Amino acid sequence: MKDTVFAIALNHQSQLDAWAQAFQDAPYKTPPRTPVWFIKPRNTVAASGDTIGYPAGEQVQSGGTVALVIGKIARKVRPQDAAGYIAGYALANELSLPETSFYRPAIQAKCRDGFCPLGPLVREADIHNLTIITEINGRQADAWNTADLARDAGQILSALSDFATLQPGDVILLGTPHQRVTLHPGDQVRILAAGFPALENTLQAEGESA
Repeated sequence: MKDTVFAIALNHQSQLDAWAQAFQDAPYKTPPRTPVWFIKPRNTVAASGDTIGYPAGEQVQSGGTVALVIGKIARKVRPQDAAGYIAGYALANELSLPETSFYRPAIQAKCRDGFCPLGPLVREADIHNLTIITEINGRQADAWNTADLARDAGQILSALSDFATLQPGDVILLGTPHQRVTLHPGDQVRILAAGFPALENTLQAEGESA
């Protein structure tokens, strides 16, 4: 998958809870009423098995999630019709540097090479009550359930297609919890969920040979 990857911030209840007080500060003084979007450009896309560069002097965090893949041109799709526009789902890892604000996700934190590994497409998948597990070096480091998403796949597709025409092959990451897993150079990361092939990648310090 090498088409546009869209992602939604603040779509997990733990994020809304963690930022509740900050939402009241100036200049906003209110929680966001519409989805907060950002893009993972093509340079971020990696496949399962790829080695991901770990930038020197930075802290990289893992955000295991699930992505929906668009199957046909989608424009102003109603939530109840969204299933007809979805080709399937894939596991994803929304890698990022730590963030201080979700209102304006930072390009330098989100858009580094390889910072969006995507697994194989699964055409028949039920993601409404799906537990997503992150393993680091063979040990479970995180688990969360898609039932805690603030907006489901149909609502997310509808909201994005209201202003952007989506093309076959476009991808939407459905969100991550507030708590992320900190990674280190040399870590082997596996994202797992029932019915999906494992998404596996290794982090390697930039400048080191494979």
